[in-house]
Amino acid sequence: MTMNTARIEKAHESTARDGFLSDAFGYPCRVLSLPCDLDALAGELADISAPAFVWTKVSGRDDPAFAALRDLGFRIAVEEITYERPADAPAPEMSAPNDFSIRHITQQDAAGAIPLADGIGALAAANLTTSRFHQDPLIPGDIAAAVKKRWAMNFFAGKRGQEMFIATLPDGRIAGFNQVLTLPGHKVIDLICTADHMRRQGVARALVAAMFEPGMPARVGSQANNLAADAFYRSLGFVPVGTSICLHWHGGGTA
Repeated sequence: MTMNTARIEKAHESTARDGFLSDAFGYPCRVLSLPCDLDALAGELADISAPAFVWTKVSGRDDPAFAALRDLGFRIAVEEITYERPADAPAPEMSAPNDFSIRHITQQDAAGAIPLADGIGALAAANLTTSRFHQDPLIPGDIAAAVKKRWAMNFFAGKRGQEMFIATLPDGRIAGFNQVLTLPGHKVIDLICTADHMRRQGVARALVAAMFEPGMPARVGSQANNLAADAFYRSLGFVPVGTSICLHWHGGGTA
């Protein structure tokens, strides 16, 4: 899907251009920062030409902005839970050794690793199929896949994440990866993926455990209705610490 992205966009007070999503979608995408002047936002949305996409997050259905945003045409994409693994959490139990190995690379290691980047991107596009973009019926599947592919490949371009843990099979095929943000005081699972044929074989567990450092908390976000992910992260010592709702708005009156 290709569209002209050369048109001039007017200045907006409450929303800011999301360059990453704009490139993936092929048309203007913006992110809304809250709190904001809702009357001014209504004017901004009315002034945006279709096609266009805006997203934001609220803390929950009781968030003061939630009902007002729904009235403006924002729709729930996903409800999310944030988990944190405390710095003093005990080492998780691990399954018996499997037929894969875990490789750790930094952004410096990743520079110029084009075949690896291509493999990681392809794996993300093919296997990360339950994201908020995939669940939005107004976002075509090829765009949703492109978002995840670009997200993963941005690590190799030095644009996203500081570490990546990669599970590889003896024949060199990639079984999964864990893209990690290393922030002051904690780490974040930014994007994690397991090849479909390697699910339930300990790949994801090994990828997450590999990122743990003594005295360093770890965080991750997951969809609230994903009971399997909830059980998985709890088994690794993560506990829920917050909730959020991601909202999407589509220009042209299609939301």
